[in-house]
Amino acid sequence: MSTQNVAPVYPRPPLYYKRYTDENLAILKQVKEHGEDAFVASGGTLPNFNIFELEPPPPVTEGRYFSFNEPWKVVDVLPSLEESKQKQLYPSGEIDRVAELKKLNNSAIFNFLELLNSLVKEPERSLDKLEQIKTIFVNMKHMLNEYRPHQSRETLRLMMRNQLENRRRATEEIQNRCSEFSKKLEAVKTSWKALDELKMDLARCSSLKDDLDFEIKTQNTQSEEITDPNTYNISQETTQKMLEMIDG
Repeated sequence: MSTQNVAPVYPRPPLYYKRYTDENLAILKQVKEHGEDAFVASGGTLPNFNIFELEPPPPVTEGRYFSFNEPWKVVDVLPSLEESKQKQLYPSGEIDRVAELKKLNNSAIFNFLELLNSLVKEPERSLDKLEQIKTIFVNMKHMLNEYRPHQSRETLRLMMRNQLENRRRATEEIQNRCSEFSKKLEAVKTSWKALDELKMDLARCSSLKDDLDFEIKTQNTQSEEITDPNTYNISQETTQKMLEMIDG
């Protein structure tokens, strides 16, 4: 079975990524704050490459760049139809874009019907009609592209409005939950207070019961002393002697 060379899907990173160590980044920070001469004078050692190469390049603010093999302006500005060497079919300035788009659409339909007619009767005119239809669609596309910034602002405004509504709704929900939680806490406090009062009542009842039991026990003891035969005889004998002393 023959072996196949399998290439990596993504290219390997450039070798200078190894320069981005914690030590080199710390040196870069010190050099930016104090300068190279002060850093070296303080005993620091610079690496064998320009330390400022570790900083990212500044962003490009002018010129063009290539993407998908086509040049694009760095500053995204929509070129006019005149700059694109195209004929403008709608007026410049503040216009009703919806109305103008309807006009261009109707014109495109009319020219398409004329194109079909010319293909039957006058085929030599078909190329002119194709160019007219192309110009109409270029104008429609350019008008829609001019509306993109407004669409972006409105989309951003709608997103921010939705985020604001979601935050307000979340804040209201949190406040409602906090209010419910506060009510439950007050109910728990009330229940504990009622329970404490019930415990006090039970303690008071227990104390009254102990007092009542003590009083009943005391009364029973006194009743036993009165009904005791020995106590009764002594009391009768003492009474008889007192009576004899009184008579004598």
